[in-house]
Amino acid sequence: MLLCFLLGLVCLSTISATGSDEEADAYFPASEWSDTFDWKLLKAFSTPNSRNVLISPIGLKVVLALLYEGSGGLTEKEFQNVLQFPIEKSKMREQFKNISKALQPSERSQYILNLGTRIFLDSRVTPQQNFAAKALDGYRTDIEPTNYSQPIEASQTINSWIDKLTNGKVSRLVAPGDLEDAIMIIANAIYFKGTWRHQFPKNNTALGGFYVSPNEILTVPYMTTTDAFYYFESNELDAKILRLPYKGQNYALFVVLPNSKAGLSDLMKKVNLHVLKKQLYMLDKVPVEVRLPKFKFNFQARYMKILQDFGLTQMFQNTASFPGIARGNIPHLLRMLVVSDIIQKTGIELDEEGSVVYAATHVQVGNKFAEVDYVFNATHPFMFFLEEQTSGTILFVGKVENPLETVGVPLPPRFGSNQGLESTLSASPNLQPANPERDAVIRRFNYFDLELLKEFSESPGNVFISPASIKTTLALILEGAKGQSAREIGNALRIDDIEQKEIREILSRLLFDLKDSTGNTVLESASSIFVSNKYNVVPEFEKKVITYYNGLIKHLDFSNPNLAAKIINSWVSNATHGLIDQIVGNQHLSPDTALLLTNALYFKGKWKTEFNPNGTKEKCFFSPTRNCVSTPLMQVTSTFNYNFNIDLNAHAIELPYQDDKYAMLILFPTNGNNVRTLARDMQHAQLHMVIDALKPTDLILEIPKFEIDYETDLVSFCDP
Repeated sequence: MLLCFLLGLVCLSTISATGSDEEADAYFPASEWSDTFDWKLLKAFSTPNSRNVLISPIGLKVVLALLYEGSGGLTEKEFQNVLQFPIEKSKMREQFKNISKALQPSERSQYILNLGTRIFLDSRVTPQQNFAAKALDGYRTDIEPTNYSQPIEASQTINSWIDKLTNGKVSRLVAPGDLEDAIMIIANAIYFKGTWRHQFPKNNTALGGFYVSPNEILTVPYMTTTDAFYYFESNELDAKILRLPYKGQNYALFVVLPNSKAGLSDLMKKVNLHVLKKQLYMLDKVPVEVRLPKFKFNFQARYMKILQDFGLTQMFQNTASFPGIARGNIPHLLRMLVVSDIIQKTGIELDEEGSVVYAATHVQVGNKFAEVDYVFNATHPFMFFLEEQTSGTILFVGKVENPLETVGVPLPPRFGSNQGLESTLSASPNLQPANPERDAVIRRFNYFDLELLKEFSESPGNVFISPASIKTTLALILEGAKGQSAREIGNALRIDDIEQKEIREILSRLLFDLKDSTGNTVLESASSIFVSNKYNVVPEFEKKVITYYNGLIKHLDFSNPNLAAKIINSWVSNATHGLIDQIVGNQHLSPDTALLLTNALYFKGKWKTEFNPNGTKEKCFFSPTRNCVSTPLMQVTSTFNYNFNIDLNAHAIELPYQDDKYAMLILFPTNGNNVRTLARDMQHAQLHMVIDALKPTDLILEIPKFEIDYETDLVSFCDP
């Protein structure tokens, strides 16, 4: 079967203080501006359940065009009828060749645009020479032979290409388990990073209210600037339209802001190619005071259902016909060429990051436009799109309902149930759609974490445990357990049946998230089972360990405990980057040892808001017995997510790491409470509610520097 992944990737909008853009900023819509498909797609995602949305129409169209090149029969006819692809495929290749030429990076290095497509084809299958030539000439797409019988190496190849093209923004798209039945994967990636032509002074950024709905206000950071922008107040759309140009002449971000706080849904109904293009002709360059929220979010979209609703159904069925793609001596593989789904992953970061010289620039701008007639104040949901202006190509289009949300409409964890496809693209737990049954299973699965914390609440001294690592280890044991042992582990983890769909999805997502290294953050999880060479591993269990846990099974001679311990400790040391050099001694092993199961979890991250080393001072830290212990306290003044939780009688503070996916949550008891009581009380709290209650707050934060090495025996905790 054909697994087709589409990646439309990250748009970064930043400010730079390097030089000035001397060329005049003139704008007029391109004659071939956009098409109906772009806006039909956006409307399809603008459902009542959707909030923040970001899609890349051009990325999707490139992948569909490549599929069309190799299609035949009814599949080919559907591309022509539904997508209006020309019957003469050469015309379409010429069209995309021109678009690709217009999207080439500027030599002025004022923005970065990486655009690429690659076909990863099963090495047992030979591509049609004609198809390979057309893919390269018309779409700049290479075909890379890939050995899917080695899923680990194949996933590394695909992920490495994506990671390089997206500047590390997406480092892991597929896991080995996703490639079990793969024959071909088409990957497309777009990475854009632009510099505002009209700068937002960083010291103008301030908190303000954003109306998520007419009756709900969130506090969000707003950027502010005043300059001459192309702008129009549209009566037809009942909205304001603002163009924010990037340096380099070619690109601009358009923001369409409805006049009423609840007007986004009505705006989405009115928007189409004809109406929007007519409004763009009305844009005029005038002084505008712009107030726009900073926002950042990721979005994953599944296109199969939407394209089927559009009328494009053949390529997703057993009757799909792609005779022009490949040839070879394995006809049953070629007959299985069917699109199981098209997945798109996107992300956008919009902020004013840059040099501190903006204050002077802002003063000059303020003097230039002493008073303005137009104010663009984006205090409620809005729509946006990013355009390449010479060709009118829409790179990204989306909407923002909540600037504080970092994830939009989620990608379901499966590709789709048709064709009997069983492989999944595991997504992060916070990338899942609303599902009360699964959400309840997740909450019950997380009870274990707080029970574990309570068990150690009365332990003297510092405690450091990893529920994720322990749950992974117990889940591995559960995979091979039966009878009373299976029931006891299942009861502890709240797992009735590990083969249950929701349970398997939760474990898959947990393990997917525990292997994520992006930028300055490294998170690695490794599992290994060391089996006595006296025993053979049940093949079904071995398959589960490799498929679901990406684990390693290694046979050892436990009759030599010293050598066995050395091998095990070497694996642990390597998995933890040398931080744990010994986990077992020869006294823990004997010739009768049958199996040793290990899991290692390694995390390394940098604070998003760093502590100034010069601010670290020796001060009193009060122990649970109220004794003063002289301790180096780090200090920082910044905006953090914070809340005082009345139920826990404690302060809750979130310290984010640089990639924003990870954060440390600190719970600080009040003077009348102590940390041991707080740890006991946590079992009665719902952690997600503690986190949801956090709000951006200006704080002077002091926390101690600390380092913990902790070792504990979990046997007593695991006793029923």
